[in-house]
This record gives sequence, C-alpha cells and structure tokens, in this order.
Amino acid sequence: MALGYSKDYTQEFNTLYNISLDLSGWDKATIQVTAPMGGTLAIQATNDSGAVQGVTDGNATLATNFSSAQAINVQTGTAVNYIYGAGLYEYEVNARFLKLAGTPAQAGTNVGKLIIFNSKIS
Repeated sequence: MALGYSKDYTQEFNTLYNISLDLSGWDKATIQVTAPMGGTLAIQATNDSGAVQGVTDGNATLATNFSSAQAINVQTGTAVNYIYGAGLYEYEVNARFLKLAGTPAQAGTNVGKLIIFNSKIS
C-alpha cells in the first residue's frame, strides 16, 4: 500500500524565499514548480535538526548545516542541484530535512506555484 501527502508551499516560499521540510518517514518528495519563476531554487539537505541537548529536539525551522543535494528532473531524467525552471523534480529522501532556498534570497525570487508531494511505499 502506498501513502501520499500533497501541500502547496507557494505563499510561504514567496514570502520567506525558502522552505525547510522534515521528511522523516517519507521515501520520496516530488517538487512541482510552475511558471512564472524568478531566480533559482537551491536543493539542500541535512540531518542536523538544530537540537540543543536537554532543551529541544530540533525541527525543520531550527535545522542547520545544509549541504547541496540532488533531485531528478522528471522530464529529462537529469540530476540537478538547482531548479531553474518550471517542472517536476523527484527527490529521493536520504536526509531528514530538505530545504529549497531561493537564489538570491530576496524579493524577485518567486514561483507561480510550489507544490510538494511526499510519498511512501509500504
């Protein structure tokens, strides 16, 4: 049996110019970006939750020490570290947190829509 969950992150991304997600328990995340799109999206991942021992377990908001990660452009089958245009990109979950960071992280970096579909094959 497969499980899935879809969420629209457009408003959050266009306001903050990045999103960080906790993908614990998911196998894949499919990122859909629609036009118009300004700037690029860097694909980053980390396992560092930003936890402070005895204070907090950490979370996606506190996560830190992100490194470049790859997603597959579904149309071309090419591995990419940056999303330059509209399309579907498949990220195989290999770290707890995924971050899509606008480059540059300022006004003008935006997307028409940003929808992420998390899936798990059980």
